[in-house]
Amino acid sequence: MSINAYIGDAEPAPPILAHTMLQSGPSAENKQKQDQQQSAEQSWNISHDVQKGLQNSPDSVFRSGIVIGFSRLRDAHKETSDEDEYIGRLPRHLLTTHLLHQHQHDTLQPKTYIIHPANFSAFTPQRLLTSLLNKQQQLKQQLPLSRTQAITLLDSVQLFPVYDFNAAAQAIHEIALTISPATTPSTDTTPHQQHIIIITGLDTLTEGVIRASNPLRGSAMLTSVLRTLTQLTRTHGSNLSVILVNTSGLGKVVWSQSGGVGVEVDANATGGVYEMDDGEGIQSAFRAHSGEMFPSLLMRTLDQGIDSHLLVSSIGRVPVVEVIKDRVGGNVGRWCVWEGEV
Repeated sequence: MSINAYIGDAEPAPPILAHTMLQSGPSAENKQKQDQQQSAEQSWNISHDVQKGLQNSPDSVFRSGIVIGFSRLRDAHKETSDEDEYIGRLPRHLLTTHLLHQHQHDTLQPKTYIIHPANFSAFTPQRLLTSLLNKQQQLKQQLPLSRTQAITLLDSVQLFPVYDFNAAAQAIHEIALTISPATTPSTDTTPHQQHIIIITGLDTLTEGVIRASNPLRGSAMLTSVLRTLTQLTRTHGSNLSVILVNTSGLGKVVWSQSGGVGVEVDANATGGVYEMDDGEGIQSAFRAHSGEMFPSLLMRTLDQGIDSHLLVSSIGRVPVVEVIKDRVGGNVGRWCVWEGEV
């Protein structure tokens, strides 16, 4: 049959209004652009990661299988009258959120080891209990956690108060021996227990070694401990989370011409911008010209053992947490305002 026959037998196509053709294409395109813009605007915000806590996910800022460090800026004037609580509040939130999440889903509670200077107060049993009870009230659970249940959850948390670096290193060694058999891969299908190690004030304890000896000895001892932690995270992967809570602070004091202490704040900072100035290292997006973050051998050694480093600071009265380093992910420059626990 000829082409003309096809044309002659074909019925005319139904009419289409021109304006419908004009709207269908651009509206879908505009919607896609809006979605992309919204996604880009939210990509910097780590509030969701903070609220979810420790996760076994490669996309999470607080993922397992890496060494996560929390630091504040070192400054002559204090950010707060309670420095222990200031730097310890967010790590405690991550821990108690994870404990509560495991309880809600009726899964095996992670074994948690907390090594801390004997006078560090952010991880006392009382504060851990208060954090658990406050958090479950905020989540408005249908079956609220009782005080007795919260205390039972804390049975999985073991505290190691220490007085010097050697005691901390010994505690880390004991923990390493404890968790290694428990998480050795096997042929059975029983899920392995997850472990969380929180070490507070390792930098401050190393400063004690430096004062008693010299920076090289302190750096060597710190490097040995950090290597152990790195090996543990690489060996046990998703079964282990390691958090270092640094108490001495990053950076150095900036003195103004008037003799007072000051750190210049960039009021126009929007996050996500970090500069490398003459090898001085990473700079906070919210602190302009605040000096080198890691000016000493101790600080540089400490940072080398951290995979993901977060800086906790206050801009005026606004608390901010920002990712200043992420060795195994793409989270550098992400940040959020975090008000903390009620």
